[in-house]
Amino acid sequence: MRSSSFFLAASLLAASLLSSAACSNGDGGGSSCKDYEPPASFDAQNPKVTLSNDVMPIFKQSCAFTACHGLQGSSNGVYLGQDQGQVHQNLVGVAAGELPSMSFVKAGDPRNSYLMRKIDASQCTLDAQCVDKSCGESMPRGEPQMPVETRDVIRRWIAQGAKND
Repeated sequence: MRSSSFFLAASLLAASLLSSAACSNGDGGGSSCKDYEPPASFDAQNPKVTLSNDVMPIFKQSCAFTACHGLQGSSNGVYLGQDQGQVHQNLVGVAAGELPSMSFVKAGDPRNSYLMRKIDASQCTLDAQCVDKSCGESMPRGEPQMPVETRDVIRRWIAQGAKND
């Protein structure tokens, strides 16, 4: 019985240490937060991507769950569910709740799109500007970061004008 208590305490300590290794809260204390920039070889204009064929399937697979961003009017920020027109309307040119000075998606400018910051896990570099000095967690929350190839599809869509196509 004693060894299981020790194991439980050690597991809790390890989990605590791992969770504290995430992005900083802006206090400058040992942050592991990094600002992501695509490599110089990244071509934002090719291949061509569309919201309907390329981006919506990513949202549906990674974001559009009822507990996340799948319900219109939920308190989980932006809607990324089944209604493409509503998704586009809620993203492009709309101020991000945690960082009102930045749009969720700024057409033509992935670097200044809050959505990209959240999925690139670089939103923590903006903590000082966010409400309550925290831009929150990266997305998808509680899941591994999307592969760079998947994130680049969204990045290209934004760079190519973030059209509702």
